[in-house]
Amino acid sequence: MKIKILVFLLISVVGFSQKKKINEEYDYIKNYYQFVYQAHYEYLNGNYKKAYDLLKTAEKNCPLLNQTGIYEPKILAACALKLGNKKEAFKYANILVKDHGFALTFFENDTILIGLKNYKEWKKLEKKYKKHLLSYKKSVDSELRNELLKMMEEDQSVRINQDYEGLKRVDSVNNLKLRRIVNQCDCFPDEMFSQFGNFWFDGENLSTTALVFHINIEDSQYWKPIFLDLIKRGRAPASIYGNLIDSILRNNGIYEYGIYQNVGPDRINDYENLDKRRIAVGLPSRAYQDFVYEYWQKIYEKYKEQNGN
Repeated sequence: MKIKILVFLLISVVGFSQKKKINEEYDYIKNYYQFVYQAHYEYLNGNYKKAYDLLKTAEKNCPLLNQTGIYEPKILAACALKLGNKKEAFKYANILVKDHGFALTFFENDTILIGLKNYKEWKKLEKKYKKHLLSYKKSVDSELRNELLKMMEEDQSVRINQDYEGLKRVDSVNNLKLRRIVNQCDCFPDEMFSQFGNFWFDGENLSTTALVFHINIEDSQYWKPIFLDLIKRGRAPASIYGNLIDSILRNNGIYEYGIYQNVGPDRINDYENLDKRRIAVGLPSRAYQDFVYEYWQKIYEKYKEQNGN
């Protein structure tokens, strides 16, 4: 039965007729990601005008994304509000709700976006919220989302239980399923794409990063050009190529892209040219990565202190 399942999945991948690629006229690696990383850095440092201008440049170059952990429309809404442009602020707030299924509590729990409640436009957003939410939920492929959640559950289960034989089987099946899903959707399954849904859809976090970390060295040859193409077209998280390569190099102990926070310069190949390699595949500079990590560490420590932990 296991062999039949694997054969069926392989046939599904090979037999799929390739659709026209989405965003093939854009180059996010050259014209988008680095503007967004700079904007996120400026935003976290309170430089709202710089952050706004950088994100508007990125948006002019390529259709706006909503990357996990950055949330471009959220930053634009917050910056516009800080700059006194409430029309722009509500424009991007509506995008978050309508196109990305964000709950109103997201705005109410944000120290800047809560200011939207001071305007009459907030009442309009509240009135349209149920309609937007229903429309968003209709855009989610529930069957596909459940399949991905099950894949992640099995991925973690065999590792928690140290089931090494099961691990090989699960990784093999998941790899074939991932091939089919990426071919079918012309993107990597991530919450920034509405068909996969996000936390507000059903209260579940759909984090498929582990699937990349568990691709073996043989299968990586298939994925390398596909991941780079998807990143270039804004159809995948910009981190997946670097994640794939460095995860394969774990046994070697010398890395190419420095994605692991606990890996110092002495364990990174040709460290002087690290940022050139990172930027070439859509990653931010190592300095930005360190800054964001340290920023959220400080926020977390402050939270623990305030809550007596």
